[in-house]
Amino acid sequence: MQLLKNIMGLLALLLTIVCQGTGKIEILDLDVISYDDFMQKDPAALQQLKNALHEKGIVGIKGIPGYREKVQNYIETVRKFSALPEEIKESYAPNRELGELFLGYERGKEKFMRPDGSWIIDDLKVSYYAWVPDHRENKWPREVDLREPFQDLGMLMVQVGEAVMEAVELIGPKTGIFLDQIPRLGRMLYYRKNSDSAFQENPYWCGNHFDHSMFTALIPASYFVDGKEVPEPEEAGLFVKTASGGGYRKVVANPDVMMFQVGEFGQLATNDGIKATEHRVHKAEGNVERYAMALFADAPMDAVVHSTSVLTKDARYGGEPGAPCSYRHWNDETFKRYIVKE
Repeated sequence: MQLLKNIMGLLALLLTIVCQGTGKIEILDLDVISYDDFMQKDPAALQQLKNALHEKGIVGIKGIPGYREKVQNYIETVRKFSALPEEIKESYAPNRELGELFLGYERGKEKFMRPDGSWIIDDLKVSYYAWVPDHRENKWPREVDLREPFQDLGMLMVQVGEAVMEAVELIGPKTGIFLDQIPRLGRMLYYRKNSDSAFQENPYWCGNHFDHSMFTALIPASYFVDGKEVPEPEEAGLFVKTASGGGYRKVVANPDVMMFQVGEFGQLATNDGIKATEHRVHKAEGNVERYAMALFADAPMDAVVHSTSVLTKDARYGGEPGAPCSYRHWNDETFKRYIVKE
C-alpha cells in the first residue's frame, strides 16, 4: 500500500512538472487528511480540512475503513451494468410522463453553457440515480445486482460526508439546516469512450458547473481500455477552479481517498462563508472509459435561507439579498435550467 502511495505521489509530481512546462495543465495540491485524525478531532487536521474547503473547494480523507473494498465492488458491478444492451438500460430510465424526474438510468440529459454563451449537451455522460439509504422510489436493474454495492458504498459516503459537513458547520445551529432523515442522492457515473471528432467538438465529458446542492462526496475515478484498467490519462480527469481564482487545476488522488466539495446551496446557507466548487471533467483521448460515483447532500426541501450571498444575484434565487429562498425553489429552478427537455 505504501509503495502504491509513493508511486501515485511521484506521478503527481511528474505530471506537475510536465504540465507546467507545456503550460496546458496545472495540478492542484490536494489536501488529504487522515481519517483517524479527523475522527479524533485533531485540531491541526480539522484546521487543514476547513482551510482546504474554503481556499480550494475540495479536500480528501484517506484511510477510511473498508472504503477500498467497497469501491472495487462498486466499480466491478457498474462495469457489468454498463455493458448491458442499451434497450435494457433504457428500460430503467425515469418515466417523465408519470412525473418521474431523475431516479434510475440517464444518458445525455444535462447541458452546460460554454464561455461563448452557447449550450452543449454532455452526450457521453451516463448516470444512474438512487436515494441513499435505499428507498421505495428507487428502481434497480434485475440483470445486475447494482443495489447492494451502490448502497454499501453510498452509506459510507453518507456517514463520512455528514461528519465533514458538521466539522465545517455547513449543517447545524450556525446554518439552521439539519439533515435528519433526509436521504442523499447517489449518482453512478459512466463516461463513454469518444471518437476523435467528438473530442475536438467538445473536450469535456462534463462541462463547467457547480453542484447546486449542499455538499458532494465523490470517489477517485477508474479508467479502462478494452476491459483492462489503466492509470488516469494525463489529459483527463476532474479539474477544479479554486475559490482564490486562477485557472482550472487537475485533481490527482490516490484510490484510497474520498473527496468532498461544496455545492451552491451550501454557499447560500453560509452567506459566502464557504464557496461552491466550480469543476468539470476532461475527456481522455482514444478508447478510454471512466467510472466514478458522486453523492449529493440536499437540504430539506422546506429549508429556507435568507441569504446575503453573491448567489442571490442568480435568477434561480428569485429575490433580493436577504429575501427568503427555499431549497425546493432553488432545486426546481436548477432542473429547469440545466436538464435537457425531452
